[in-house]
Amino acid sequence: MDKSRTKGKGKRFLSTVLVMVMTLGLVAGLLPVIGPANAASEFKYASPFKKTGYSTYTHKAQYADNLIVNGVDISDWQSKNCRFDDAKKAGVDFAIMRVTYSSYSKKTLSMHNDEKFSTQYSKAKANGVMTGVYVFSQAKNATEGKKEATFAINRLKALGIGPKDLNLPVYMDYEFAGGILGRMHGIKKTAATNAAVAFCNTVKAAGYQPGIYANTTFFRSYIATDKLASDVDLWCAQYYSRNQSSVNYSKWQYSSSARINGMLSFTGLQGNIDVNFWYLNKAEATSPVVTKICGRTTLSVSDAKTPKFDLYNGSTLLKEGVDYTVGGIRNNAVGNGYAYIKGIGRYGGYALVPLKIAKNTEGEATDEITCANYLTEASGATSQSVSVPAVSAVTYKKGTTYVVQDYLNIRKGPGTSYAKVKRSSLSKSMKKKTKAGKYAVLKPGSKVKCTKVSGDWIKISGGWICCRSGDEVYVK
Repeated sequence: MDKSRTKGKGKRFLSTVLVMVMTLGLVAGLLPVIGPANAASEFKYASPFKKTGYSTYTHKAQYADNLIVNGVDISDWQSKNCRFDDAKKAGVDFAIMRVTYSSYSKKTLSMHNDEKFSTQYSKAKANGVMTGVYVFSQAKNATEGKKEATFAINRLKALGIGPKDLNLPVYMDYEFAGGILGRMHGIKKTAATNAAVAFCNTVKAAGYQPGIYANTTFFRSYIATDKLASDVDLWCAQYYSRNQSSVNYSKWQYSSSARINGMLSFTGLQGNIDVNFWYLNKAEATSPVVTKICGRTTLSVSDAKTPKFDLYNGSTLLKEGVDYTVGGIRNNAVGNGYAYIKGIGRYGGYALVPLKIAKNTEGEATDEITCANYLTEASGATSQSVSVPAVSAVTYKKGTTYVVQDYLNIRKGPGTSYAKVKRSSLSKSMKKKTKAGKYAVLKPGSKVKCTKVSGDWIKISGGWICCRSGDEVYVK
């Protein structure tokens, strides 16, 4: 994991889509994704990067229905003008960066900042690369594990990086370094496990998601993973054509020798880079707290760089950057990509939204905003639903002000056969009630005054909107 140029820094220990949008949901570990047709057996998936060691990699059957995301992990070794714009184009969708580290050559725990972290983090974020962090650990006990986690959290907070700013966890990079002279030499499994548990508990208490990185041998011999909380993410290293670890990892570091355009060593030349597979799982399910996800799923290349979605808990609109974050996967070119929506706090979990990315998105279909309700029967859980009154309870009258409950297109007449109204034709006050885009789309919560009624449609300033369809009520 850790490459160092300076005495006192850690060295590496080499280790032996959705079917339809209507199935979207934000729950802990549940989302629709794609995978090989035969989910009952191992399968092969090649790395998109060069010089990784093997032409293809064999993945376990348990990941057969997962979306595999490609990324890197870096420290100050990759510190000379890394170009994350080029790296993103080359297929790097996430980067896990060293934020702090402990020296291995001292008897007393000595912790340090990775001086290049802030710059690397800012560059990655600016170019749409999802981010996580790691702490190179040499903790010998629970007290030291807690100290390392606290040191890293304080660094993140000092830089203004909170849980809302990271798409991936804060990992403890736990490995031997320095041979028999290293401070961890001779550590016992109980002590190492206690250090890992203390690290993760401290990270979680600060609001961040915790994780543990180790190679197959270290996981097997020094960490009792059954002592870790169920929400601790496991990241396992093995530089081989398959990962032979028995732990339930979500990320596999499979090579340290990849060559990737834009990823440079401290010399300023293209150098060896650690690369990882990230498995996004659809099989795990818990009770949902997000009931609706709304947004455009057909985007231009430029818009796909920062996809936007609104999330609801019942009728409550959540806040991006406070309640959830949105990242992008394979969203840098024409084709099929994904938006990765990660919940924060009580909205923890994630959802994948398939995206269609086109050169030009002119035309009505691409301006449609799709809302997906999420319902699950997993573990006996039931979702909350958007509260709407019965159709018979609403009678629309001229002169009455109503509240919009969903995203609604404004049309030139009372019916879908009429053309959609362009947003540019609206008054200033009405524009504020609509989503940005070519066509006028009212946002949920907008108040509108009825000036005329025609069946299930009412006329408002700027055009006509549909109020209900069957048992669904959109305006009340």
